[in-house]
Amino acid sequence: MNPLRTQSSAADTNKQMLLIWWIVWVAILGGLIVIYLFLGRGPVKPVAEKDVLKHLVGLVPLFVSIVIRWLVLPRFDSLQRAFPIYVVGLALAEACGILGIFLGGPFRDDLFVLGVLGVTQFVPIFARQLTKPKGQGFIPNN
Repeated sequence: MNPLRTQSSAADTNKQMLLIWWIVWVAILGGLIVIYLFLGRGPVKPVAEKDVLKHLVGLVPLFVSIVIRWLVLPRFDSLQRAFPIYVVGLALAEACGILGIFLGGPFRDDLFVLGVLGVTQFVPIFARQLTKPKGQGFIPNN
């Protein structure tokens, strides 16, 4: 078996996986923007002060997606193993925007922007680091 060919096919697989990551990211971001443009426009009804937490429910999935992006994803060592977690994090960030559009009330636009920023944090630029070998030791991510 030729070791150069094995390295080449692994590099090709990583390039293909990165392309898939980019396609999924663009589709999620584009879908969120399209939903907002077609369904998120219109007058905003005022809300009573006791219902404010109900309208801010979109912040919960956004917080979970931030934890996934910055604490969970860097611990993976391959694109294939990290991809399902990547999709879950993207979906949770998108959920902030969608919940904001439909349940946000007066915070609709704010939650949509936070959802877009949440999806933007998942730009697959960081995914190239997952293709590099990780160091071993007491703190393996350094």
